[in-house]
Amino acid sequence: MIRKWKKFPFSWLLPVLFFAALWLLGTTGIYNDSNQYIAMHIHREPLYSFFLWIFRSLFGETKYLDIVRFLQNGLAAFSVIWLAESLKKRFDFGQWMEALVCLILLAPHIITPVFSASGLVLSNGVISEALGLPLFYLFTAQCMKMVYTRQRGAALSSLLLSLFLSLVRGQMMFTILLWLVFAGAVVIVEKKKLAKRLLICVVCTALAFGTRTLLVKSYNLVFNGYFINNTFGSVGLLANILYAADEAERIADQDARVMFELSYRLAKEQGATYQDAPEGFFNRAAHLEKWHDAIKFEMIEEPWRQLHDREGFIDYIPENVESDRIAAIIVKSLLPAVLGRWLYDYLALACYGLIRSIAVVHPLLNWYALTAYLAYIVLAALAWRKNHNSNAVWLAAFSLLAVLANVFATSMIIMCLSRYVIYGLPLFYVSGLMLLYELAGGKNAGELKH
Repeated sequence: MIRKWKKFPFSWLLPVLFFAALWLLGTTGIYNDSNQYIAMHIHREPLYSFFLWIFRSLFGETKYLDIVRFLQNGLAAFSVIWLAESLKKRFDFGQWMEALVCLILLAPHIITPVFSASGLVLSNGVISEALGLPLFYLFTAQCMKMVYTRQRGAALSSLLLSLFLSLVRGQMMFTILLWLVFAGAVVIVEKKKLAKRLLICVVCTALAFGTRTLLVKSYNLVFNGYFINNTFGSVGLLANILYAADEAERIADQDARVMFELSYRLAKEQGATYQDAPEGFFNRAAHLEKWHDAIKFEMIEEPWRQLHDREGFIDYIPENVESDRIAAIIVKSLLPAVLGRWLYDYLALACYGLIRSIAVVHPLLNWYALTAYLAYIVLAALAWRKNHNSNAVWLAAFSLLAVLANVFATSMIIMCLSRYVIYGLPLFYVSGLMLLYELAGGKNAGELKH
């Protein structure tokens, strides 16, 4: 009987009880983006909206959100257990260590409600991260299983999960490229049929991107009546270009020039350009973050919509397509002239994103984040020096690349809010813990074992 109790996975109780409490004591969270997901808006990637539609169709308008909230909490608990258990099998640590890993994996669900302005509870909210974060944990588990075991099934499942993630949020397309990096690394390490297998990895990646495009367009055809990608990507990019701009002379297209001058005048009147930012690298990032949404929605989308309405646009989707077309012309025209300022802003936003990936933006915590990244790299170097086939170094490389890819992908279009970059936080600390575990001589530390 004692042996049976020792085998009971007590560490699983932590995520199970945590998400059960969130479900029982919490309520369904409706936030700024929720109604667009519910309405299957053309701006939003399809998978989360489709997820909501399935349960709305099965259970009706009055009950489906409660069922969705239950399932989201269940999926969140399952993903934490799955990733923690997969790491336990690889590193052969005990129940107390697994409980600590589970606690770290719960961190996004604890930090976001406390530190975000909206008080967002991820697993209770009608928000894409409710699906995205659990899928990212499962993707991590399967991708690392591919690295550690070299199993084709793990390679296929991790690639499919990266495709699903890209359909939840556009920024998560970086996971497809992350899969390519680690699938390619496995091929290079094995040194078997190198050229052929690398080509297969590249073809699979291209197929994933192509499949994503086809699925997005097909979804929009079925639910919105147009075989097109999601709209307003170019408008989102234009917001940061507009912030860095100061003239319209380079825009040859007359319609585009009119639109730009309208939006730029509004931005200047409200102090929403780089010229109005306080001195300093981080001050510039804070100023742009403050104004990004206002530029996008109040100075581009709304006045442009009013112009388009006067021009006779009735359906909002063709109107959005036209806005994207005009925005793309403006971006192409202005970017060469504002490239230096835009790049400065981009790097400033990315720095904020790197901090938020592992901490909170604050004068003291900014220095902590820098120290943590440096310590992380030193630990990885020591573990690699000790053993070139270190389990923990593979995990650390994956985690760091995931942070960097997410931050630099997100900063291209929008600011790095905590909920956009929260994916990297638990992995960073879990992989740091595994580096310490290996360096301390953990039971299954170091060598890759297939």
